[in-house]
Amino acid sequence: MSTDASISDLHVLVFTPFGKDSVLIERVLTSSGIRVDVCGGPDSLVSAIGEEAGAAIITEEVLQSAGIGSIVDKLSAQPRWSDFPIIVLTGGGMSTASTESAERSRAPLGNVSLLERPLRPATLVSAVRTALTARLRQLEIRDHLREREAAEQALRRAHDVLETQVEQRTAALRLLSSRLMRVQDEERRRIARELHDSLGQYLAAAKINLDVLAAEKPNAAPHLREASNLIERAISDTRTLSHLLHPPLLDEAGFGTAAKWFVEGFGSRSKITTRLEMPPNLDRLPSEIEIALFRILQESLTNVHRHSGTKKVEVRLRRDDANVSLEIEDHGKGIAKELLEHLGKSGANVGVGLAGMRERVAELGGTFDIRSGKKGTCLTATIPVPQRVADDTSSSYSARAASNHPVA
Repeated sequence: MSTDASISDLHVLVFTPFGKDSVLIERVLTSSGIRVDVCGGPDSLVSAIGEEAGAAIITEEVLQSAGIGSIVDKLSAQPRWSDFPIIVLTGGGMSTASTESAERSRAPLGNVSLLERPLRPATLVSAVRTALTARLRQLEIRDHLREREAAEQALRRAHDVLETQVEQRTAALRLLSSRLMRVQDEERRRIARELHDSLGQYLAAAKINLDVLAAEKPNAAPHLREASNLIERAISDTRTLSHLLHPPLLDEAGFGTAAKWFVEGFGSRSKITTRLEMPPNLDRLPSEIEIALFRILQESLTNVHRHSGTKKVEVRLRRDDANVSLEIEDHGKGIAKELLEHLGKSGANVGVGLAGMRERVAELGGTFDIRSGKKGTCLTATIPVPQRVADDTSSSYSARAASNHPVA
């Protein structure tokens, strides 16, 4: 029933087991425009108590009958918004044992009003209208609670839809990021090969020709030797650039050898004391893990050189049966707190390098952690290593190594 209903839309239930009370009550209330349902027994009354009913009128004899238990049970099971009004018609005169028993019996009924008999029509109509008005207020509360529950359910559904969309888009972005990183790695590998096989070979041929000319033309030898030296430097720089883009050692000998080569070169170029700790006989790792570890090592040491101001950096690699862990620790000025908070929450506004490292590790099911303070920064990437048959893994690496060109 809507809260737009009026008192005339509610039913008044009447149960008076003896006498003509029900006939008189029905006549008085109906003449006042109030709808009345006369109940033939306790079970009929119990089944009629609901949201269409506005109040009930019973006599005190009902309180002493066996049926009072079912009425109490019905009212005890009301929803929280409901406090169904009961009007009890009592006998006039002095208190007796019977009336005292009835007094105790009506306590569990809850919202009870008393009217003494003989009834006065005006008093009865007034009491009933008061009870029905109170019932209308309860129904308004019911509708308000239902509207709020419906709004909350709609909000939860909208929230679930948004969460699903966010998860889907996050997964799509992560997939796109992973694909971009793989494409980037392949492009680096291709450019490195082109630099080595094409430009490197052309420069080497040009240097040979200059050396031959220098031997044939002594007068031009100084200029030719100078040009030869410049080409030698170009060859060296090309080789270094090629190896930095994608070192052949990574494919041919694995991460351990490539890491040693890169760390030694980094220390030489940056003048930062760099120490590398790793197991002496490091087994080959799956290709995607070795590439991820090498890119993290590259990016981390580049950041150390650019931003930390440290004079010393330690690189530690640990391996157990389940995981491989790469840790880079410097003793510089640390990373700003705001930057670390952004990285921990969303990864936004932290630069391509840190976000890329985190994405690489996440794609492989690992964890990425950065601790930073006034004494420096420690970055740790831990990646689970899938269990593979050693022979199959070695064979796949050998095949990949054989497909690459030798280092110039």
